[in-house]
Amino acid sequence: MIKRRLLEFGVICLVLTWVPWGVLGVLGVDPDEGVGSLVFALAASGPSFAALVMWLRYREGRPVVRWSLVWPLAAVGLGAVAPLVACALMGDLPALPDHAASVVSGAGGVLGAAAYTFLAGPVSEEFGWRGYVQPRLRQYYGPLGTTAILGAAWGVWHLPLYFLNGTGQHDDGLFTQQGLTFFLELFPLTFVMLFVSERLRGGVPAAILVHAAWNLTEELVPPLGKGVWLELLVLTVVAAALLPSWTAVRRRREVAL
Repeated sequence: MIKRRLLEFGVICLVLTWVPWGVLGVLGVDPDEGVGSLVFALAASGPSFAALVMWLRYREGRPVVRWSLVWPLAAVGLGAVAPLVACALMGDLPALPDHAASVVSGAGGVLGAAAYTFLAGPVSEEFGWRGYVQPRLRQYYGPLGTTAILGAAWGVWHLPLYFLNGTGQHDDGLFTQQGLTFFLELFPLTFVMLFVSERLRGGVPAAILVHAAWNLTEELVPPLGKGVWLELLVLTVVAAALLPSWTAVRRRREVAL
């Protein structure tokens, strides 16, 4: 039952996203201007729209959130740390303020940058990936298994962007170090989101904060170039450092039982 519904979610998600993106690509419409930007944004919300369809169709339970000060701070910190550390190791921190100011100005100011940061990716995706798919995968797989499957699915969903002129992924290229590290980073990032949403019980809001902090920090720091490998390394170390905490909690629960 659950696996069938996950497959149904996947089909709906890909149809809602890949078909409009494909049409934009075939017609050569700029995804950053006019109607093209609206179509692109709606298609990018395919995961969250697919989750909404599934919730309405089957009236399934929604994720539970435990409100506290812990997971918001952890989510922002864990999302921002890898790009910042990579920037520091590359010796680019002095250039960060000017570059960040330029990015914020280009986005229409602080409010524009904040709105874009939350809507373009975090809100449009996380109700699907972390809100619908993740808890259902967890009924069959452990944290690492869920991370592998969800990280791979998340990467496949992004593939058309590398063939759609006008996107950042298209500019980076699929068979480049930026393209390779983009897909590799999705796995430790998926585990970090799993940690804050499930282990810290922050649910979808926590995943949104991690996603937003990651996206915004990557934009604000100067281009890393070959430093993307340092970013991947730091993110992987961060994810690995979280695993013992999860294991310790599980052992304490087993002892209590």
